[in-house]
Amino acid sequence: MSQVRQSFNRAASSYESVGTLQHQVASALTALISQNLPATQRGLMLDAGSGTGYCLADLQNRYNHAHFIAVDFAERMLQTIPNHSGTFRISADLQTLPFAAEMINTYLSSLAWQWCDPARASQEASRVLEPKGAFFLATLTQGTFRELAQCLLACGLNPDEHLLHCLPADQIQAAIENTGLEVLDVSATSITTWHADFKALRHSIRGVGANHLPAQSAPAMNRQSRTQLIEAYETLRTPNGLPLSYEVLMIHARKP
Repeated sequence: MSQVRQSFNRAASSYESVGTLQHQVASALTALISQNLPATQRGLMLDAGSGTGYCLADLQNRYNHAHFIAVDFAERMLQTIPNHSGTFRISADLQTLPFAAEMINTYLSSLAWQWCDPARASQEASRVLEPKGAFFLATLTQGTFRELAQCLLACGLNPDEHLLHCLPADQIQAAIENTGLEVLDVSATSITTWHADFKALRHSIRGVGANHLPAQSAPAMNRQSRTQLIEAYETLRTPNGLPLSYEVLMIHARKP
């Protein structure tokens, strides 16, 4: 986990510049929250895995009676949140939140759970939520980076050794339900980003910290394999550029 933290700390300075996907998903998540929570909502709102604070500005503008906590295990991400935002910032792991039970009114997380064990993350979310507390999640699921996986296979390379492993949507939902949270709404969306060349595509992944592999080490890709991979990816080019797809799961739940 420390290697993932280092990866995101390194990415903090470039996160905003390559964060098109992050902005898009965060906007969808805050829209879902606005549809389900009144503007008069009070209490503590926890942004779990806040990154540079994509969700916070929208929520603070709408919920001016609430108080906000941003949690992220990458300290430099938290440092990029504007000081005037009125948000309390804490560096911590989403799987071991430093809060007492039942103190959070609303739990939200945008594109952070793919780095967690969903059973542990959902257990912590359920623990800190107060009764009737609201839960909102956006995370990546199986099928993310499918074009890159396809090209790796075409080059005789194992995608599991080079790509982030994302779980099936039903497994994530089951982990949430197993904590006793009541799932109220589930939606799945496929989002494709477009890139001028393979270098820009790789930069979009690395720039948001998503270059750390789940294994302790991965075999280095030699120049020949890298060239083959680029050539394979070029066969997917369209007038919009090179595609890179993300499967996004959004869940709204409530603690009984």
